[in-house]
Parts: sequence; structure tokens; C-alpha cells
Amino acid sequence: MSEQSTVQVKATVKPALNIARFPLVSASTMTEEPAQIEWLVENFLEQGSLNLLFGEPASGKSLFALEWGFCIAAGLDWNGYRTQQTKVVIIAGEGHSGMQRRLKALEHKYKMSSPESLFISKTPAQLLDEENARFVARSIDALCSNAGLVIIDTLHRNMDGDENSSKDIAIFIKHIDHFFKPHGAAVLVVHHSGHGNKDRSRGSSAIRASMDAEFSAKKAKEVITLTCHKAKDFEEAEPLNFTLKPIELEWLTSDGDPMTSVYLEPAVESIVSKASSSFANSIKLKEFDSALLKYGLEPPEDIKLKFSYFNTPLGQTKKIITIKDWRSLVYATNKEKGKTQNALRVAFNRDKKKLVEQGHIVEVDGYAWREFKPEDANSEQNEQK
Repeated sequence: MSEQSTVQVKATVKPALNIARFPLVSASTMTEEPAQIEWLVENFLEQGSLNLLFGEPASGKSLFALEWGFCIAAGLDWNGYRTQQTKVVIIAGEGHSGMQRRLKALEHKYKMSSPESLFISKTPAQLLDEENARFVARSIDALCSNAGLVIIDTLHRNMDGDENSSKDIAIFIKHIDHFFKPHGAAVLVVHHSGHGNKDRSRGSSAIRASMDAEFSAKKAKEVITLTCHKAKDFEEAEPLNFTLKPIELEWLTSDGDPMTSVYLEPAVESIVSKASSSFANSIKLKEFDSALLKYGLEPPEDIKLKFSYFNTPLGQTKKIITIKDWRSLVYATNKEKGKTQNALRVAFNRDKKKLVEQGHIVEVDGYAWREFKPEDANSEQNEQK
């Protein structure tokens, strides 16, 4: 046997490509089914999105953010819009005692205790620093795992950098994308409006460019208007008007006086003129009357028992309609305007809510009808005589 030494040669094996790191999908499969928008707040906040809400001091921007977080954590509708219940974290930059009073005011508004799944930080976070951003994200995972919404209030208080620098903003956004969004959380950044232009957010244009949706809160006299300025993947919601509702809390100051706070309440009067508002209502009522004429039916017995005025001479002439039939006619009438099914549904629910609140129609148990009073029957009989 030869004593000659042998050399073992190891074959070089190339590592297999990990396709999971950079997946590709055929375009043909992307059009098999429509991608449905998953909402946190219907027509406002989308799951997993990055959003901005800006406004001047005392414009109500933090009130909107807090109430969205409250409703989402509690699974409550917000202003007639549906929410998806999930855990919420607010990284609060300032005003912790003020936050307590605002939460107490929301408890009065919604007649419930603050939700256990709403978490609020006691200090701001330095999200421009990578290690600190990682620490905050890990703390959230440990104390509030699977949070569906993280609210950063405000950008300035949670970023020790230059908001006018596109470089600093890019790092700030990168840390949000890297540490918060991978778990599926949507992020809402509360920010200030510009010094010269109140209709845009303060600082670098890179802020707005990074957002999936952008909103503003603007106060004019007693009315606060929430406006959507950007919606990348859905139709922009129409502006909504609110007023501040002052409330005395059961808490007392050191002098024995009741502490006070405020919450947002839908405005009775819109910023638009009464004439234009009445015109808009008349259009919606004409649609309702058209649906009533086409699909109107006699009230079922359970409705007649609940509303005895249907048994009056005038009431016996009144027809009612199912919400389903009313909605189908409205959809058919407005579909040619190019609106998506979701936009049609949101608009219908909003208009229906307004007509009910303003006393034009009654909605009960899936039915609707034109509002009329028992005395209207008597007055009509007298006119006929």
C-alpha cells in the first residue's frame, strides 16, 4: 500500500437562494381577487398604514388622535364609522395630566371606562436614534403585544432632530417602518402645521411624501374641521365638522373646584351655508322619495305597534321602505359617477345618518320612512274639510 499522502478536496457547495427573503408573485395571480381594504377606522385609517394628522396648537388634532385610539381599543364606532378593535399605543410627548382629563371626558361621552387595551407612555421617545427606537418597539411588544395602532404625539417631541431636514425625516420614517410596521401596526403621527402655510404640515416635504394618508385639524371660530388631504389607496373622505363640548369632571382641584375637560362633538351647523346644506339635503331626500315611490310598502305590524301614528288617517297613507332597497337605488343612481363600492357605502351611511339626525327620516329595525307627527294627521284632515 502506497505511503503517498492523499489530499482530500472538498467540493464547494453554493448556498441555496432563500426565495422567502425576496418573494416574487405573478401578476396574473394578483388580479384573481380584488384586494379589500382592511380598516382600523372606516374610510380614514387603514391597517398597517402610515398616517399624518397635523394642525395648529389648540386645533383639536390630539383630540382626534386620542378618540380614534379610544374607539379602536374599545371596538366602538367613531362618528358613525366602523372600527376594527385592536390594541393601541400612544407615545405621548407631553401633557400627561391633560391626557388623563381627556380620557375622563371620553368616558363621559361613551358612557364606559377607558379600554384596558389602550396604552399611553409616560415619557416621549427618541425615535431618531436607532437603539432607542428598537428599545421602544421591544417595550411595546413586551407590554402590548400585537398592537394594531401606534400613535406618535407629536413628531417634534419624539424626534430630537431637524424636521426640515429630509435626511433626518428619512431616518425617522425608516425606524417606524423597521421597528413598528413589520408587526402589522398602523402608525399615526401627530404634527404641527406650517408656520407660513397652515394648510400643510411643518417641515420637510419628505414628511408628506412618506405618508399613505394625511389629515388636518383646523379651527375656525367655534368649528373644528377634519380634512383628508391625501389618501394613496382609497377615496378621500369628505371634511367633517366638530365643536368642543366642555364638561365638568368628578375630580376636584386642590381648591375644591371641579376639574374640566373637553371632547369633540359633531357640529350642528356646517361651515358651509345653510342654503347649500339644505340643497344637499333636498337632493338626498329626492333620492329617498324616489326609492319610497318604487319600493314603498305597508308598515309591518310590529312597526305599527311601536309607532301608533301609523294607525291615524294620515299614517294609513304612509309607506315605508327597507334600508336595503333604499341603498340599492342610491348605489344605482350614483354608480356612473365612478365611485368605488366602498365609497358609495360610506357616502350612503353618512347621508342616512345626517337625514336621521336632522329629523327628516326615521330609521328603525332595517326600515325607514319620512318623519311625520301625529298632529300632522289632524291638521291635514282639517285642511281637507
